[in-house]
Amino acid sequence: MRAEYAAEVKEWALETYRSSRPNYPSRDQCVTAIAGQIGAHVNTVNRWIKLEFGPSRAPAADEVVAELRAAEAEIERLLRVNRDLSDRLAAASPRSIAAEAGTGAFDGAPFGGVR
Repeated sequence: MRAEYAAEVKEWALETYRSSRPNYPSRDQCVTAIAGQIGAHVNTVNRWIKLEFGPSRAPAADEVVAELRAAEAEIERLLRVNRDLSDRLAAASPRSIAAEAGTGAFDGAPFGGVR
């Protein structure tokens, strides 16, 4: 037989989940903590969360936004590192004699030097 919970208890559980989910490594751990606080079975709280936020395999919208922002920040960091390494490599590598003298295969003439 299912236990009945007041609407306020359910709303509290949903709001607590919404605010505390980032503090837990998994959805199940967060739900278990909430269920323990209200004395409900984990499956009951899981059902409430699933109805409100969708299935556990689908990330919540705020999680998607956070992951996207983290990925964008990582891309920016990698671009800066790439530019820094490219600049350091260009400064450290000697120029070829052919490039400096203009006698290389691509000295401005099309098709490998044939004019």
